[in-house]
Amino acid sequence: MNQRKKDSGVVLVNVLVVLAIAGGLMVLLISSQEAALDRIARAADASVVTQIAMGAEASVVDALRRDLDDAPETDHFNEPWARSVIQDEVLLPTGRFSVQITDLQAKFDVNLLMDVTAGTQDFARRLMVAVEQPPEMANRIARVLAAIGPVAKLEDLENYGVSQETLSAIAPHVTALPVPGTINLNSVNPFLLNVMLKNRSQTAQLIRTRESRGALSREALRNVGALRPQNSGFTSNAYLVDILATAGEAQIRMQSVVVRRNARGEKAVEIVERRFLYEDPDIATN
Repeated sequence: MNQRKKDSGVVLVNVLVVLAIAGGLMVLLISSQEAALDRIARAADASVVTQIAMGAEASVVDALRRDLDDAPETDHFNEPWARSVIQDEVLLPTGRFSVQITDLQAKFDVNLLMDVTAGTQDFARRLMVAVEQPPEMANRIARVLAAIGPVAKLEDLENYGVSQETLSAIAPHVTALPVPGTINLNSVNPFLLNVMLKNRSQTAQLIRTRESRGALSREALRNVGALRPQNSGFTSNAYLVDILATAGEAQIRMQSVVVRRNARGEKAVEIVERRFLYEDPDIATN
C-alpha cells in the first residue's frame, strides 16, 4: 500500500469519527431538548391545575360572602351559595375537576369545654358514654383546656394525657374550630343529634324533615316537641373546601379552611389554612 492510500484511509477514519461524534452530539442535543420540553409541559400542567384550584377557592369565598348578605339566618347545602360552587367530579377540556365543602360546625367544638357550663359538661359526658368512653374523660379535657386555653386541632390533646383511643372515638363528632361556633342542626349527623336531644323519636322526625325540606328551623323543632339544644344553632362560619383538578399529567388536591366573620357590622371571609397535595412527585418539585 502506497503512502497516498494510507493517508486516504486515515482521513476516512477521521471523517467517520467526526461524523460519529457529531451524530452523538445531535442525539444528545435532541434528547436534552425533548427532556426540557417535557419538563416545560409538566410545569405548565402544574400551573394550570394550581390556577384552577385557586379560582375555585375564590368562587367559594365569594359565594360565602354573598350569603352573609342574602341569608345570614341559616346555613345549609341547599342554599344558592352552596349549589353554585359545590361540584361533583366532572371531565373538563383540561381534565377532571371537583369542589366539595364540609361544614366544620357539623361537630361539637371541643374548645367550648374551656369555659364549661353545667349543660355543656353534661352533654360532653353523655357523648363519652355514647362512644363507649369513660365519662370522666370529659372532665379531664375540660381541666386541660381550662389550663392551656383553646387547641388548634383535636389531636393536640394527646400531648396533655388524653388517650389516642378516646380521641379516635370522639373524632367523628368532635372537632376544634378555628373560630367559636355552635353545632349547626342543618348538618349535624343523626348520632350526635340524638345525643343532644336525648330522644330517638324526635331525632328521627327531625332528620326526615331535614331530608325532605333541605333544612331545619325553630318551627321544625316545635313541631316535634323539641327544644333547641344548648350549643346548637342553624348557621355555620367554618368550612373545609376540598378541590381536585387535573391537567395533562398533573393532579392536585387543595384543601382550604374558610372562616366567615360577621361582627360589629364588619363582614369578611378569610382563608385561615391552605395546603396542596400533589400526586405526581415530579410536579411537586417543579
